[in-house]
Amino acid sequence: MGKIQKSGKTDKNKYLKKSTRFPKESGRYFNRELSWLKFNERVLYEAENTDNPLLERVTFLGIVAGNLDEFFMVRVPAYQKGATYSADEFSEVIGSSTQLEMIYSRVIVLMRHMAQVWNSDLLPKLAAEGIFFIRYSECTDEEKKAFKQEFEAEEFTILRGDRFSDIHHDEYLRGFAMLVQTNKGRAVIPVQRIIDERGRIVPVGVRKNTFIFREDILRKHIPSLFPDETVYAVMTVRLTRDSDLDLKGDDADDLISAIIDAPKTLAKRLPSRLETLDTMPFGYMAPLVDALSLVPELVYDMEAPLGLADLKDFPVKRPALKFPTYTASLPSGLSGKIFSAIARRDRFMFTPYNSFDGLIRFMNAAAEDPTVIKIQMTLYRLGSESPVIDALLAAAKNKKDVTAVVELKASFDEETNFRWATKLKEGGVNVIMGYPGVKVHAKCCLVTRIENGQIVRYANISTGNYNAKTAKIYSDISIFTADEDICTDAAALFSMFSGSVPAPAYRRLIVSPHSMNAQLIAKIMREAEVSGKQGRIIMKMNTLTDREIINALYAASEMGVQIDLAVRGVCMLRPGVPGLSETIRVISVVGRFLEHARFYYFENSGDPELYIGSPDMMPRNLHRRIEILCPILDKRIKKVFIQKLIPEFMYDSVKGHTLDAYGRYHPPERKPGNLSSQQKFIAMQKVWR
Repeated sequence: MGKIQKSGKTDKNKYLKKSTRFPKESGRYFNRELSWLKFNERVLYEAENTDNPLLERVTFLGIVAGNLDEFFMVRVPAYQKGATYSADEFSEVIGSSTQLEMIYSRVIVLMRHMAQVWNSDLLPKLAAEGIFFIRYSECTDEEKKAFKQEFEAEEFTILRGDRFSDIHHDEYLRGFAMLVQTNKGRAVIPVQRIIDERGRIVPVGVRKNTFIFREDILRKHIPSLFPDETVYAVMTVRLTRDSDLDLKGDDADDLISAIIDAPKTLAKRLPSRLETLDTMPFGYMAPLVDALSLVPELVYDMEAPLGLADLKDFPVKRPALKFPTYTASLPSGLSGKIFSAIARRDRFMFTPYNSFDGLIRFMNAAAEDPTVIKIQMTLYRLGSESPVIDALLAAAKNKKDVTAVVELKASFDEETNFRWATKLKEGGVNVIMGYPGVKVHAKCCLVTRIENGQIVRYANISTGNYNAKTAKIYSDISIFTADEDICTDAAALFSMFSGSVPAPAYRRLIVSPHSMNAQLIAKIMREAEVSGKQGRIIMKMNTLTDREIINALYAASEMGVQIDLAVRGVCMLRPGVPGLSETIRVISVVGRFLEHARFYYFENSGDPELYIGSPDMMPRNLHRRIEILCPILDKRIKKVFIQKLIPEFMYDSVKGHTLDAYGRYHPPERKPGNLSSQQKFIAMQKVWR
């Protein structure tokens, strides 16, 4: 095998020059942030979609709100700190001259649409099903008395009444707070800690399925904290802050220190959004806005309760108002002699249609099998409970050589990952805290056995995190293989993590950051130059923002290659533009399960190549992360992909929204009796075996 060319050592730029017909550079790409907001419009569409069960619609609304929270905790602070932006789509939002202005005009419309869905659609339908949200004024005297007693029993030390002069530095001010107007001026009371500790959605007395939001209770009792003042008004606000832990160093001790100190510094980070109710006069809010140094584009009023993300944890359990349950099948070969089954042929796991127990059985077999001498695994997001961790600890206890590469820099999961890393280390596992300079986002597990005196390896490579909880709601693909080349590549990757070898050359795997971009562009252009109009490219991913990949796809389209893209979220490629992207079709599937699997298909003149793996087509995945693309070599598995999985997904007539050249997404025409690809995949479980 020849040495893989490194990024920048290829002549790919000669292809990109061919895509120059579109007159304006700014017209070649959709704006990243607006594309992300449009994804959330598609999720909100599911909250309105009456084909979905009622409580699932409530969950979809909570997902949109949660996504917006993350947007203001991650993306918006980058622009506040002076990140550069492009004006690719400013013309779509008349009057905007900055990224924040453009975002505001879209977010305020989205938030008010969310309020309308909650107030005018979901609340009445919940009431019709005997599920009620009430105001404090609708509570009985006995219920109010109980709430008062609970409030008076709270630890008042977590409620502080600070004036606006020092509020920017208040270590408690994040999330929900109460603005108080008294005869002595204005104060702010942080109440998020109470909500975190006691819950947001509160049952009302003994009433069945009747709830009140906790901030409504607190608002009525806050005046008791000002016994020497006359309280004129108490108003609810909600503050979002920058969540970036600034884990820029590579030294493990520095990363651990930053994670440990995170709770102490979170509230002191840059304020990035202030939400208020639309009934609040601006005069009450203005001093707080000034104290927080917020520009007008970061102040949003809402016609519905703030913090609708809490609806994701809706307390009512009514199976008739949820998606129908089903039993996920165990992947073929993973119930008996697992290693023998994988040695005979590769095995395929398609969660959540297959049970994640397939991976757990593989891990447990490795932990217990006396011929297994080594287990190596990458860990990114594991969740609060992890049978994967249990299996690794059991293996270490059984004297196996166990290595876990734990990526600490996983946004919002840093503390959880640090806790797991500590537990693994205490249990005798060799823990490697990431890799210098890049994130380890690859999903790989390698098991080494001694069989008849020979070293034999078994690998699992997945598109998703080894997370038992999300495996029930994320659609992901996983391959179990004993292919010698793939397993040798995986062993070389773990040797690189341990520092024993530099970046290796790989036989079968495509690995970023040093070669993936160049190899993918070469495969794209091979379809154009070798096959021309007979060429075919099919890609499924979460995000498409890398301009080199986009330009290569444009160039291939100009040469007649048929290109089908399934991009769940952000897509900066503009399809269907004459002379640029006429042969490119883009869909986005939003449904019951989060579409998280990535696959990349190239027709290759009748000898198809198919890869699965962890990367999206983003600059960070291709250049600043360690990612894996693994070829599907087993003919039976490839046949299932080509004949079943790809056609059903790429032409989803129920959940597939089609993107046009102007950035608009068109939902499919709703026809009675049609099934979505996800519904079909549930019904086709025997196929995935």
